Amino acid sequence: MPRVIVVGGPAGTGKTTQGELLAKNFNCPFIEGDALHPKENIDKMSRGEPLTDEDRWGWLKKLSQVASEKAIEDESKIAVVSCSMLKKSYRDFIKQNSIGENLTFRFVFLYTTFEELMKRVGSRKGHFMKSDMVKSQYDIMEIPKTNELLKNGGESASIDTTNKSPDVIEKEILSNLNS
Repeated sequence: MPRVIVVGGPAGTGKTTQGELLAKNFNCPFIEGDALHPKENIDKMSRGEPLTDEDRWGWLKKLSQVASEKAIEDESKIAVVSCSMLKKSYRDFIKQNSIGENLTFRFVFLYTTFEELMKRVGSRKGHFMKSDMVKSQYDIMEIPKTNELLKNGGESASIDTTNKSPDVIEKEILSNLNS
């Protein structure tokens, strides 16, 4: 059965790093969700303007459909995608807008303290998401309860990344995915 693993959380939690590690582990495609944002969203965030729900719906739909296609087409029948998926409604929307039948979703939500996010994002170079945008993401994030069942059957786990190495975080994610 094809499966999409969505690795999310606010900027600076390690979504891309963990997504790449999981894709390597499962020998499957990795889709960088930020690469699917329309130019208007990137321009808006580059100006320091937070995205609204209306800005996100089209991006989330595209992300869901691209990840679904990759999972269906790939030999591994798995695709990993990174995406902030800050609210439960976004996670539900991703699942509801998938394509194909018998597709399962697993959502892995990474989080840490606001101070740690500021430190991590502040040290980035060349990314459109600047540290002044972190507060807007932090303020709206809804950390899923462990094994939260989402509408339409997706499962979600949340992992605190504070003071943990990428290897330790990866092991926690794999443990959650295998449970």
